[in-house]
Parts: sequence; C-alpha cells; structure tokens
Amino acid sequence: MLIVKLEICSGINYVLNITMKMLIPLASLVLTFNVSAQPAIEFVVSAAAGGPNDTVTRKLVEKLEKDTALKFVVLSKAGAAHVIGYNYVLHSDKPTLIMSTSEIIKHDVYPTLDEVYNAGYFSNTLFVSKKSGIKSIRELADLSNTREIVFGHGGVGTYSHRAQQTVCEKTLRCLDVAYKGGSQGMLALMSGEIDAYAITTYGTKQFFENDKLVPIHNIVSSKDKSWFKLFSKNISKADREIISNALKSQDLKFYTDMGFER
Repeated sequence: MLIVKLEICSGINYVLNITMKMLIPLASLVLTFNVSAQPAIEFVVSAAAGGPNDTVTRKLVEKLEKDTALKFVVLSKAGAAHVIGYNYVLHSDKPTLIMSTSEIIKHDVYPTLDEVYNAGYFSNTLFVSKKSGIKSIRELADLSNTREIVFGHGGVGTYSHRAQQTVCEKTLRCLDVAYKGGSQGMLALMSGEIDAYAITTYGTKQFFENDKLVPIHNIVSSKDKSWFKLFSKNISKADREIISNALKSQDLKFYTDMGFER
C-alpha cells in the first residue's frame, strides 16, 4: 500500500512524505518549484528625460498599467539623436517598446520592429522667452537684422535642429547652440541663455502652459516626415493587440492638448 501525503511548508517549497506499508520515512526530500512570472516590457526612451519623448512614454505607461494586466519598466537610453536607444532595441532579446518619429526608418532596427500604434502627426513650435518682449516671428526677424539670433536645438539631426535650420535659412540670421534634448534647451530659453527654441508639439503641454514662454510660430513638415508611432520587438501578437486597443480609447487627452493631428 502506498500513501502520498502533501504538506505545504514555508515559501513555495513542498515536502513530499511517502509512507510505505513498513512506515519507513524518507526524510528531507524537498522539491522546489520556480514560479516564473511574465517579464516586464521594457519601454525605451531614446531622448533626454523631461523632454517630449520621455513625457509621452511615461503617460503611455501610466495608462497601460491602469487599463491592462501588463507590466512595464521605463529605460532611459538617450543620446546621439536617438541612435543609442535604437541600438539598444536592435540588440535586445527582451520584450521592448519604443516611441519614435519617422527618423527611425533610417536605422537598422526598423525592419525588426512591429508597428503597434500610430499616435498622430506633429509640427514644431518656435518659442521665445516672455521677458524678451517678442510676440511674433516678424519681431524676431527684425531683431536678427541687428544681431544673430541665438537659436537652441536638441542636437544635430533632431527635429528641433531641422526646424531651426528651416527658419534660419529662410528668415533669420542665427547662431545655433546644441543641448541634450528639449527639456534642457527650454530651460536655457527660460533662463535667457538663448533667444529661441523650436520643439515638437507632442509631449510639450508643460511648455505651452508655462508663463515664462511664448509660442510665436508653427513650423510644419509633410505628414510622411512627421508621424509619431509606437513600435515593439519580441512582443507577442496578442499583447500587441492589448496595447493597441488600450491606446485607441479617446481619453488620451495629451495628444490633442499638445498639438497632435489625429
């Protein structure tokens, strides 16, 4: 006769006591089971903390963790006009998400990604400091007749840099200054270090509402160059659909509030 007795001990260890007819104990037979949970999805931010990319990513994570059972961890991989973040995703074997503009098409990571969600289309808004007294692009142009306009941007190749080039080639005499992302550049604008800064209209509500800044001009590019999308790698089709469906709801107010065209 074989009697099997299962007793639950501390943690997740189980002691299996087998009592034979002769009642010969088999002592210290311990089986350990590893309970494996689904790994958190890495949400990579390829631009500086506090800027548009970082702001939107954290808003998305907040919503997705509220409305789905999925878990996320935000990873900052900023630098080199998003290339550091793209390279991280390219070589990662973990489930990964990344928000990106159309510039990602130029990188080797692009063919390895699945498009999850199209957030919308954006433009770039030119800001000046309120204390400058400038209220229009014409007034800024008049100032450039007397001296160079110190124009900040987020690094060579970024959207803020391209927007700066567009304005300065056509309208202004400029001296360009590179910063590590939009948040650093906008702080420099508020402190008076620079005269102007152009920043994307997504993820920048805090700047539009800042009483120390004045938006004076909208710099628009074609839609094929100004989309903002969510991409994934190593995430199942079922989880991609969960994420996409959660983001399609109409309570993502920061899109329209921040200048998105849907």
